[in-house]
Amino acid sequence: MVKLWIFTPYSVEDLNNHPRRFYGEVQPKIDHSVGKENEPSGGGEYHKSTMKGLRAAINRHLSDIGRNIDIVRDREFKQANAALDGKLKQNMKMGLSKPTQHKPVITPNDLSNISTYLMSDLNPVILRYRVWYDLSIHFVSRGLEFHQQLNINSFLFLSDDKGCEYVALSHETKQKNWQGGLESKEAPQDKRMYATGEFCPVASLKTFLNHTDTEATSLFNHINKDAIKSPESTDIWYTTKPVKQYQFSRFMADISRNAKCLINYTAHCLRSTAIQALNDEGFEQRHIMYMSGHRNEASVRSYNRDCSTDQKQNLSLALAKVARPSIPSATVSRPTDDNTTAAVTAPAPTPLGFPAMGPPAMSVNNNTHNNLSHRMSSSFITNSAFNNCTFNFATNPFTSD
Repeated sequence: MVKLWIFTPYSVEDLNNHPRRFYGEVQPKIDHSVGKENEPSGGGEYHKSTMKGLRAAINRHLSDIGRNIDIVRDREFKQANAALDGKLKQNMKMGLSKPTQHKPVITPNDLSNISTYLMSDLNPVILRYRVWYDLSIHFVSRGLEFHQQLNINSFLFLSDDKGCEYVALSHETKQKNWQGGLESKEAPQDKRMYATGEFCPVASLKTFLNHTDTEATSLFNHINKDAIKSPESTDIWYTTKPVKQYQFSRFMADISRNAKCLINYTAHCLRSTAIQALNDEGFEQRHIMYMSGHRNEASVRSYNRDCSTDQKQNLSLALAKVARPSIPSATVSRPTDDNTTAAVTAPAPTPLGFPAMGPPAMSVNNNTHNNLSHRMSSSFITNSAFNNCTFNFATNPFTSD
């Protein structure tokens, strides 16, 4: 247990010494009833992010009580921060430091299973899940706080200058980085969810609203019991009783289970998946930030620092070619439906990690540009930052005459 002390009477020197000792001694409380630490990091040590969070919490408390000091950045607290730094390095040296567990990105196979399940039938349960899922993906939301703020009048059904139909929000929503108030900047507006024709998210939303009681004050409400028994017997599938915030946390678990996914995903996994997908498609960081609501690029990179399963496999196979150059082609075993294994061949290695792009083209059209952008997005440019650099690319400069 973290023992708190009164900060007001302490001098700056005391506030340097006390946290220094605190950082070195604090440990998770052991729960003897289950025989393990409450913290998942194990080994009797807090995770690095937990320790940094504790320091940030102390710093916020000092600010709240009027102490004009910063224990994170001020030079007077250099010794305390050095003690924390040394503690974390020692934990890593002793094998007690665990990697940060980010919310997993949903695998392509599970995404396909989820899509199949959500489009399998039109009934009150699946339709509510489908609309919640589509809004989570298209508006890159954090899930719990976003959906509770929506009501049946939260959407504008519009068309752009090309005549394409889309849905936009009619009001601002409070988010982690956009709290409102006098000093708050406006959150990105005019995010759009476009109609797609087949399995259209806009059409699903219209159907959902048509089956919702017109007196409802929230978008997601409890399901009418009569509609569960016989959807055809009534037009009102959803009542005026709102779904509580904690109930949204169960939606993705239910979807994962019903779709027979490998694991039970959370609502935040949808956000991670959406951001990773935008990154893999080659969108610029500023465009991803527009959709996700992040205020700096470092926060976005914490989501898309990882590689997809195919990218990880290709990286390993490329290194296998280095380790075993005498083998004509590096392969990896992949299980098949009949419990046997099939060999998957690695892509041919090319300079700078680019896939083979064929002979030079005489002209560059939109398709060529899009293909090049897609290939670049899965190579060394992804998750990289460049300043004041100029790059010149040839389509295949290493092809001999």
